[in-house]
Amino acid sequence: MTRQSPFADKVQRVYREQQPQIMAETSSSRGLMEDPLSLRQVSLLVSPANDDHGSQVANDSIREPGAPEGASGDSPSHRSRERRFAEVLGTKTVDRRQLRRLAFHGIPDRDGMRATAWKLLLGYLPPDRGEREAVLQQKRAAYQQFKEELIIDPKKQDGCKQEDHPLSQSTDSRWNAFFKDAEMMEQIDRDVMRTHPGLHFFSGDDGAAVTHREEMKRILFIFAKLNPGLRYVQGMNELLAPLYYHFRCDCDKDAASHAEPDAFFCFMDIISEFRDNFCQQLDNSEVGIRAMLSRLSSLLNHVDPELWYHLTHKNKVNPQFYAFRWITLLLTQEFSFPDAVRLWDTMFSDPAGRTDCLLRICVAMLVNIRGELLHGDFSANLKLLQRYPPVDAHAILRIAEQLAASNSIS
Repeated sequence: MTRQSPFADKVQRVYREQQPQIMAETSSSRGLMEDPLSLRQVSLLVSPANDDHGSQVANDSIREPGAPEGASGDSPSHRSRERRFAEVLGTKTVDRRQLRRLAFHGIPDRDGMRATAWKLLLGYLPPDRGEREAVLQQKRAAYQQFKEELIIDPKKQDGCKQEDHPLSQSTDSRWNAFFKDAEMMEQIDRDVMRTHPGLHFFSGDDGAAVTHREEMKRILFIFAKLNPGLRYVQGMNELLAPLYYHFRCDCDKDAASHAEPDAFFCFMDIISEFRDNFCQQLDNSEVGIRAMLSRLSSLLNHVDPELWYHLTHKNKVNPQFYAFRWITLLLTQEFSFPDAVRLWDTMFSDPAGRTDCLLRICVAMLVNIRGELLHGDFSANLKLLQRYPPVDAHAILRIAEQLAASNSIS
């Protein structure tokens, strides 16, 4: 007989009082598997339709990402937050602790504030304004060198050996390397082409959208070349998309023109923390994705033992069937684009770190639908968790904040 913890009782009271009305479930699928396949087949299968939120992305983009429907950007509290952000970001030396406190509750989506704040929170921009120009010049020059050295075009290479030709199988053949790179680029191209199909920025046929896709492909390709032990893994495009989008849409035209190198280095920073989740060789290690899933299960058991027992022992719904994608893709497939961005604001600024914040949010997602899960069987719960119902990100963050206050991460 399991017993629900006092904290779970408290969270449920908050949940019942604040739960937003869940929108009707749409008919499109997100790669639902009634008969679970292997860990990676289940979790990283992203259909060309991408997600259930695709149809609302264009509409969500007209409001602040993550803001409740009907929220006014002209309210006194909203203007006050914008002023505080402008003051912090405008100082000669940015106080990162103060920036984290502000960003934890969401970054205003105007005047390039999110682009600048993310670059600071991810350690790409130095807090001291006087150091930024030199750092940016160095980083952007390094990225340009990566492009020149790693993107091979054998037809333009000087000093090629005379015997090097398109059919050469030699290990030092530029042509051979070019064709191997082309195979990887084809995989990257397929994923980039289906990135957020409901958002014209990524999927349009005009010149701007084509440029955006080409720059994203270069970023992912260069990352793969610099990390031969990991290379490109399906789904990395989803982690790049929010970074590149906000950097490219920066109102600072000079900064926007360098979105490609800036997004590359910020993407590298994110992957450096979560790269073990992408490495199949580490799946069963103490640092791989299974270890992360074990931590998630332990946290759920601590917070809500009744729900944990129901899912783990009665239903036997292993977290790998649904939470692999949640964790590996940082929730970009479970929420609309604007709401995922809002979650990232908190994740990047959480003093406990991105990993702990991500796990709390995942547990909050489970607690948010505990009533449905407790009444569901294996098939119903697997379907519900693999196709998480649309919900306001703030409802999830409120529960996650309760978890943080309770010091529940172990």
